[in-house]
Amino acid sequence: DSARYAVGIDLGTTHCVLSYAELVDSEPDAFSQQVMPIPQLTAPGTVEEHLQLPSFIYQAHPEELAEGETALPWTHKPEHLCGEIARHLGSKTPIRLVGSAKSWLCHAGIDCKAPILPTEAPEEVARISPFQASVAYLQHLKEAWHNKHPDAPLEKQDLVITVPASFDPAARDLTIEAARSIGLGHAILLEELSTAGLMGKGA
Repeated sequence: DSARYAVGIDLGTTHCVLSYAELVDSEPDAFSQQVMPIPQLTAPGTVEEHLQLPSFIYQAHPEELAEGETALPWTHKPEHLCGEIARHLGSKTPIRLVGSAKSWLCHAGIDCKAPILPTEAPEEVARISPFQASVAYLQHLKEAWHNKHPDAPLEKQDLVITVPASFDPAARDLTIEAARSIGLGHAILLEELSTAGLMGKGA
């Protein structure tokens, strides 16, 4: 089947955005791009839609949240708490907050698949790798897309993932691997700088 949508995922250091446009046989000026509202937890037991998914993950204490308080429209218990709820809870307990994970992907001298985040967390706080964080953001965006477009799997759409221009080849390779791990290996990777150039904007 041919793709129905052109989809763009912006994997930013502070937040992620998903935009799309329907591919139709019409005049070029009929091309209409939209930013998709992303369902996410904003507080325990509260799901709201926001145009951005904050690039944060919160490593909650096993007894911190009650049964059902982390449910999303597509899963009762997500593997990771990411987005607005992570930023909210992390502001109160910073030692459990994973932030700027993508910056770590191009950090020389570390194993990006080693569980090193949050860096300041005590031993009792579970840690994840920068690679796992990237997978978590992409997984959330993929599930959010499928929740809104069940008849158009993301795996079958034209997909571009933009990454920070600061990414080195190793960081780009890890991003491609993260996408492949959740079935999005067909995605084209584009640096933000290149995207800005295509849009006629400055870096």
